[in-house]
Amino acid sequence: MLPIAGKPLLERTITYLSSYGVTEFIVCVAYLKKQIIDAFGDGTELGVKIEYAEADSPLGTAGQLKTAERFIDGTFIAMNGDIVTSLNIRNLLDTHSRLGGLGTIALKKYDVKVPYGYITVDGDTIKKFDEKPTLSFMANAGIYVLQPRILESIPVGRTCSLETEIFPLLLSKGERMNSFFEEAYWADVGSMTDFERVNDEALVKDSEQKG
Repeated sequence: MLPIAGKPLLERTITYLSSYGVTEFIVCVAYLKKQIIDAFGDGTELGVKIEYAEADSPLGTAGQLKTAERFIDGTFIAMNGDIVTSLNIRNLLDTHSRLGGLGTIALKKYDVKVPYGYITVDGDTIKKFDEKPTLSFMANAGIYVLQPRILESIPVGRTCSLETEIFPLLLSKGERMNSFFEEAYWADVGSMTDFERVNDEALVKDSEQKG
């Protein structure tokens, strides 16, 4: 329900996904679930169909997904509710279809500025010195294409994480998980600083589109 440039983030997410032809949504709700359900209803006003997988308390990314199991009967997109992105969903789906496997995880580049000199040593000999380097990583973007059988690995009724429990477990069992990367806008609004930045960016973008 967090408003980004005057629109709830969930509304922006639904509009974004529906622009790629997604018409059926399962919204996993726990905290403030009545307010969310009352605000979005069955999705008619947004031109989509919405059903709700309800929990009494937050269950983590995997636990919440498990509550949607009865609604899922084929390949599906799962997306964290606190991100804003311009990732091309069609390209993500096509990659998953081409590669197969249990799931495909969208990635983003993440840079970390090290505030100190980075020293590489061999015993007591310095081999390399980098002053305050920037390290680049490929990070989880929180957008997945998954096969329904992933739900078999998620326990019922307890807090559980896709990122720290389920994905590592499946990889240890030899399951194929694909990666997908493309240059795209991506932002997490989990902190007030990030929210304010994303909100300002959305206001500018919406103003330019209206103009």
